[in-house]
Amino acid sequence: MQEHIIEPYVGVGPLKFGMTREEVYPILGAPLSLKKCRFLDESTEYWCENGLQLTFSDTGGGLVEMGLSPNLPNVQLNGLKLFEVPGWQAFEALHDWDNAPLITAGTTIFLKLGLAAGGFLNDDDADKAIAVFVRGRWDDWPIEET
Repeated sequence: MQEHIIEPYVGVGPLKFGMTREEVYPILGAPLSLKKCRFLDESTEYWCENGLQLTFSDTGGGLVEMGLSPNLPNVQLNGLKLFEVPGWQAFEALHDWDNAPLITAGTTIFLKLGLAAGGFLNDDDADKAIAVFVRGRWDDWPIEET
């Protein structure tokens, strides 16, 4: 994939929430590695030198979360290339689109956008990461409003 356009609660480009591995593999090829979660019935698979991470439910829910890192090209939300502008600028735009984010463990969760962002207020681009997720995924986590 050359473009990674985020559609809140829908997916990223051709990858849609609920897709099975069998539907994802023809798009991306086989993953580089796989890790089973010890605490949840989920597995995360890794592509693009760990730049793209897909989490699948092991109980039949399909694709539930996608992690995106700065080494992926053209990661966009609402036309903004999130990893190609200064972190503070991307964070400001996310906050403008969802002015009631939640924070847990240093990650800002924008429920209106179906997106979690980390590292955007640091100077190190390597610390930046985005996770997009299915509706309801973060609803029960202990969080603080900002």
